[in-house]
Amino acid sequence: MDYNEIRRREAEYNKENGLLPSKKNPKKLVIICIIAVFAVFAAVASVILYNNSRETNNDIEVITTAPKEPAATLAPTMAPTPEPTLALSRRGTAQPIPEDVRAQMNGKSMPAGASISYDQLSYLTIPHYDFNYNVTTGHLVVNKALAEEVLDIFAELFDVKYPIERMELIDKYGADDWTSIDHNNTSAFCYRNSTAGSGKLSNHALGHAIDINPQINPYVSGNGTGQHQNAAEYWSRDTSKWTTEIAKAAYIGPGTEIYRIFVTEHGWTWGGSWASYRDYQHFEK
Repeated sequence: MDYNEIRRREAEYNKENGLLPSKKNPKKLVIICIIAVFAVFAAVASVILYNNSRETNNDIEVITTAPKEPAATLAPTMAPTPEPTLALSRRGTAQPIPEDVRAQMNGKSMPAGASISYDQLSYLTIPHYDFNYNVTTGHLVVNKALAEEVLDIFAELFDVKYPIERMELIDKYGADDWTSIDHNNTSAFCYRNSTAGSGKLSNHALGHAIDINPQINPYVSGNGTGQHQNAAEYWSRDTSKWTTEIAKAAYIGPGTEIYRIFVTEHGWTWGGSWASYRDYQHFEK
């Protein structure tokens, strides 16, 4: 095979496999060059358009990587205002007898010529559970020397949820002990003589006695009967005969929480332990 034949076959092989452009087809080479130029131009144009878009739309950014986790928010350094708690509300408050309360008491629980003055007494505002086990507030007037101890006692009664139907100054009932008892009203100060008929001042007249739920815990004579007919069910201290659970919860007797708090813990005397008659509502010191 001569040299020219070898060159011919080599040219055909290159042409068939795209290794060299064929001298016999210059148009194809021109087309390839034009396509290459357009491809370069398109690539350059895309870059220019992309950059212009980023410059004119700074608020738009294509995120090609996973977003970072947001930084943790620091806790505020100022302490929040504490919520009211039971510990703050369970104990009542004591204050000198306010002028408007003195006006209610004048000529009633504080008659003219009384041997005790308003300055010797304290006006107490006391949280307690009522007979629906709702928390409410009542008021007592007691001797100033006993005010803080009385607040301690009723805070402990609050803790054990001892129910008190109502706690209002006896002046609401005209300072009449009978009417106050008929309404099962818990009260303290009233300048009057003892109910024992001794002619002596009652400890209530000195602010040293408190009657609690007096209808359910009545005054009962030696023969086992009382005078208030709406309390007849409670003359017997056998609570199994009582018809309501709330009355049983308000019962005062040895072994009850209220007895423990007043007598065992704070050293008060209970009228339910007296010999000739029983005053189950009565605590004094």
